[in-house]
Amino acid sequence: MHLNINIDTQKSSLFLDFLNLLKKDNMINDYKIISNTSLSSYEKELLQEIEQIPTAISHAEQGKGIKKEMVLSF
Repeated sequence: MHLNINIDTQKSSLFLDFLNLLKKDNMINDYKIISNTSLSSYEKELLQEIEQIPTAISHAEQGKGIKKEMVLSF
């Protein structure tokens, strides 16, 4: 099935979180972000990094990579 939705820029992060939730619950197989406008190099790089998140999570679940201790300071 193909679904085309035009999302307002301010609401896009909320919608992406919703799509990730549907994907995690196996309600959708996958999604792809397609833009009708020309993307800047920064936007293209950002989309490429977002596409790598599922692979990074999969590798982390399989114990691949290096564990680092994070310290957050506020």
